[in-house]
Amino acid sequence: MKQLKFIIIGYPNKNTLDLVSEIEARNHLVSVIPLKDIAFEFSGNIFKASWNGYDLYKADIFIFRAYNINIDEARILAENLNKKNKTVLDEVLGSQFIQNKIFDASRIVQAGLNHPRTFLALSNASCEKIAIDLKFPVVVKPCAGQKGKGIKKIDTKKEFLEFFSKNQQKYLIQDFFNLTSDIRVIVVGSEIVGAYRRFIPKNDFRSTGKGVLSVSMKVDLILKETALAATRAMGYDIAGVDLFEYDGKYFILEVNFTPQWQRFKKATGINPAKHIIDYALRKYEENKNIMC
Repeated sequence: MKQLKFIIIGYPNKNTLDLVSEIEARNHLVSVIPLKDIAFEFSGNIFKASWNGYDLYKADIFIFRAYNINIDEARILAENLNKKNKTVLDEVLGSQFIQNKIFDASRIVQAGLNHPRTFLALSNASCEKIAIDLKFPVVVKPCAGQKGKGIKKIDTKKEFLEFFSKNQQKYLIQDFFNLTSDIRVIVVGSEIVGAYRRFIPKNDFRSTGKGVLSVSMKVDLILKETALAATRAMGYDIAGVDLFEYDGKYFILEVNFTPQWQRFKKATGINPAKHIIDYALRKYEENKNIMC
């Protein structure tokens, strides 16, 4: 294979540096570029994207890792890269991606997968109607939240109504499950890279805090099929699928786009970056063959 040029859209954090090491180990070139440093130009019917004078269309493989505050620009860039038949991870970013937990819930339920009963209220009047059907406690999550930020357990109807009277941000409302642990599975393409169990502290209901005990676990057939089905439902190339076990079934909590993996790597001894770069190179070859 010829020497390829990778572009990682993001910042040089530990996950990105894992990817850089894997790319360089294969003797390919790589640049890490924050999305905010890319210049967009629309001239006539031509779309251009450049970085420090470098035409991004000269690169071969693009991996999107960080773009949250510039999500619309990321979608536009990914869409145009897809049209140019560039290899993009994840290419769904440029087609049918919505960064919102209600989108996850919709796709998961439509795929027939188990998911906590979930509500979305867009007004105080809606909250009051939803409260009638709730069994407290419940969990509320910001629709656009990440890394467990903003998640809150609400114990009573009064507390629930008071919370939404003061908070106008969009929140999902979910049934509360009294769990001792949950599971993170990393998926790349149609491959299960590995999984680990995260134990929930006694004084908390979340598994995302610092110092949470995380232990590698084997992936049984049902867990494998569930995680792959959830990833397919979202159309992702790379996913961190969060699940929990209840009443003999696996329930999907959410499917994370561009997942972080340092805790996963520490718990399992597996570096997902190797699998991601192997997958990117396979996808590049497949795209090249289609073009021939």
